[in-house]
Amino acid sequence: RHLLPLLCGLFVTQLCALAQAPATVVTFESAKVTAGNALPGSNAIVTVSFKIQPGYYLHSSRSNVARVTPTSLQVGAFGATRALPPSYSSPGQKTIPGKAVTAQVYEGSLTAQVVVVIAANATFPITLPGVIAYAPVNEKTHAAGRAEQVRFNITLPRNTNAPPATAKKK
Repeated sequence: RHLLPLLCGLFVTQLCALAQAPATVVTFESAKVTAGNALPGSNAIVTVSFKIQPGYYLHSSRSNVARVTPTSLQVGAFGATRALPPSYSSPGQKTIPGKAVTAQVYEGSLTAQVVVVIAANATFPITLPGVIAYAPVNEKTHAAGRAEQVRFNITLPRNTNAPPATAKKK
C-alpha cells in the first residue's frame, strides 16, 4: 500500500530530471562564406560556428590528453561538390586535476573553416550535410559525458559578383 506512492514519486522525479537535462551541449549557430566565391568551378571558404553551453567544454580536435574523445567535424559532398577537412579555431588551455598535462579545449564557442570545392556543373543553392561529434565534459567534475553528435547543413547560395541592381553608374 505504501509502495505505490513511493514508486510514483520516484517516477515523477526522474521525469523532471530528464525534462531539465540539456538536449545537446553543442548547438549549430551559422555557416557563411568568408572567402572565395560560391560560383561553379571555384572554391569557397565557409566558416561554421557552434555554441557550447556554459559549464561544459570539449577536448580539441588534436587533444594532447590520453584516452579522451577529440572533437571532430565532417562535411559531406553534394554531387561533385565536396568539402576538404576543416581547420579548427585555436583551442584554449585548461588544467585538469589529476592530469600531468594542460588540456587543449574548446569553451563557449567553436569555429571551423571548411574549403568547399565547387564543381563546374554545380547548380545552386548547394546544401552540404555536416556532423560534429564530441564528448562533452562537465567543467566542475571534469567527467566526460556520452559521445554526442549534432547534424547541420551548409547552404551555399550562388555568389554572382554582379553589382546590385540599384547601383549608380558613373
